[in-house]
Amino acid sequence: MIGIGIDTGGTCTDAVVFDTRSHQVLSQSKTLTTKRDLKVGILTVLKGLEKEAVSRAQYISLSTTLATNACVEHKGGRAKLVLIGVNPAQIEKTREAYGLPSLSEIYFMTGDAKKDDSPENTPDWGKLKADLQSQFAEYDSAAIVQVNPKYDDGAYEIEAARIIGESLGIPCVRGYELYQELNVLRRGATALLNARLLPVMEEFFASIDASLAEMNLHLPIVIVRSDGTIMSKEFAAQRPVETLLCGPAASIIGAMELSSYEDALIVDIGGTTSDVAFVKNGVPVSTEGGITIGEWKTMVKGVSIDTFALGGDSAVKYKGRNLYLEKRRYIPLCMLASQYPEVIKKLKTLVHMDQPFSYPAHEFFVLMGMPENLARYTIAEQRFIKALALGPLIFKDAADAARISPHVLHMKRLEDEGIVMRAGMTPTDAMHVFGDYTEFDCEASRLGAAYLSSVTKLPAEEVCKEIYNLTKSRLYSNLVRILMKYKTGKDLTEEETEQLEKLTTMIFSDQVSGSGSCLIPSFVTPSRLIGIGAPTKIFMEDVARLLGTEADFPEAGKVANAIGAAMGNISTESTIIIEPYKGIKSSYLTYVITGGEKTFSIPEYSEAVEAAKRLAKQAAEKRARQQGALGTIEVELTVKENTYQRNKYAHPELLDTKVTAKALWERE
Repeated sequence: MIGIGIDTGGTCTDAVVFDTRSHQVLSQSKTLTTKRDLKVGILTVLKGLEKEAVSRAQYISLSTTLATNACVEHKGGRAKLVLIGVNPAQIEKTREAYGLPSLSEIYFMTGDAKKDDSPENTPDWGKLKADLQSQFAEYDSAAIVQVNPKYDDGAYEIEAARIIGESLGIPCVRGYELYQELNVLRRGATALLNARLLPVMEEFFASIDASLAEMNLHLPIVIVRSDGTIMSKEFAAQRPVETLLCGPAASIIGAMELSSYEDALIVDIGGTTSDVAFVKNGVPVSTEGGITIGEWKTMVKGVSIDTFALGGDSAVKYKGRNLYLEKRRYIPLCMLASQYPEVIKKLKTLVHMDQPFSYPAHEFFVLMGMPENLARYTIAEQRFIKALALGPLIFKDAADAARISPHVLHMKRLEDEGIVMRAGMTPTDAMHVFGDYTEFDCEASRLGAAYLSSVTKLPAEEVCKEIYNLTKSRLYSNLVRILMKYKTGKDLTEEETEQLEKLTTMIFSDQVSGSGSCLIPSFVTPSRLIGIGAPTKIFMEDVARLLGTEADFPEAGKVANAIGAAMGNISTESTIIIEPYKGIKSSYLTYVITGGEKTFSIPEYSEAVEAAKRLAKQAAEKRARQQGALGTIEVELTVKENTYQRNKYAHPELLDTKVTAKALWERE
């Protein structure tokens, strides 16, 4: 089949027309992602494809890093988390490990379906109704999660969603509807993240629909999931958390298509993040639990991808005379000046002063979109937004507009919500200074480097060399950390990560400086590297040599993400759990079946297994249809018994049985 693959990243939007039978790219196109109006970039990239190739397409498949970047940059809609039957003290101890907000941002309710129906064990619906305006009015959505939902099929979540949804008209995400696993903290993090991503995905799909309508393209639309398979647009709109790593997953599939390496680390350096996956015997390693991205621990199943904040547009900051890379993405100065030529004049004035400031005087603030409800912001924030509506402002001018000293100017909330974005010096600007990449205004990059020269007291060329080295050093540190994780089979602790980073930074510095040392530590890997993404070759060649390995940079690697998007199939799983219920006389009287739409029991174990198989198969097929499967669906069933033996003389006791159905649909 011939399909159009589109990938919308934090910096660029790519598109290909790909023939899945002949494995050929029939046409490709690349443009900037236009965050103010995604439609502009999507339309531009579609018009860049050859018309004849587009006319042969039978479907459109999408991938995007928008959800990934929203997590890394702490952006998205405002969502209120509702926890039912959860002890606040327990959350306080462990919430940060899962990415949950502070207790003041969580609404707690009583209610445990596993216990009796006494008042302390049932929700107080009257109190919820009374608290709606004071607790939920400022939020765009709600995420509702109850403890032990399998005992009442999530009835408490359903009722809370009905009350909140009907009263406030905001979307409500139910944790048990998303995933049926028991861990209430992971379900809470997953549901909250899903709620926060709803407006991100809504904007993305609106832009896609408008672009296709203008192009008069009427084709089925699917979107890549985090495991590299695909789902329907309608399914993704309700479950945007399933797209959490769909951009990186598409890149991995595309990289495997383009490279002959069977055992390798695939490294995709984008504008905002770098994504790394491990391929063993030609198959990408998958997550055993749920995906972890940043501080968020979710239940989303997917390809094991390590995402960290490093890209061509990573912010270059300074403290004293020292440069460092921040995790947040900035608009490169070269890119901003291409759109707003007056930026050059402001930078020239600053550079001619030949004076460094304690605040980042060379940075600009850019309004990304006017908020619908301006009244919910402070007076200073409102002044700031209105001033930026006339165009980008350099740091001091922006501070003056807000009537705040530039030394104490902080607009973190506006940046976190994506209302405002900063522009500043980035590795992309350093590329423009060196001539490695010259798509935009090189003069703006040179002026940015000149200002940092006054800060660091280094020549501008040395400033850019330091930016390159900072980028390579962070890449090297993270690749060593990831290889260490695969070797040990577990994530490093925060302390271990810090110590490893110190060591790898020292190794990289010694390598760059060429200085002699009485001790020369090193890390060497037999795994090869596959580099995709525009800046990868610039930064990864030296890192590969330092790791003692080879690197492959496929010619079409710049659009590997769009190629991967065009290739996906549909695969989904459903698990039904059988648990023995022990009666008063310590004999198994019945088997409780959970995980389906209703919880029920069956006296005979063999009958319970057959019922579980039937339910799992039906649920997997239903989910596959929801994700866009047509025609024949292949289903594979597995039964796994979990037993416990008190001692070597005792008979094994059944704890539970998991019946899993995996449905697969492949394009013809």
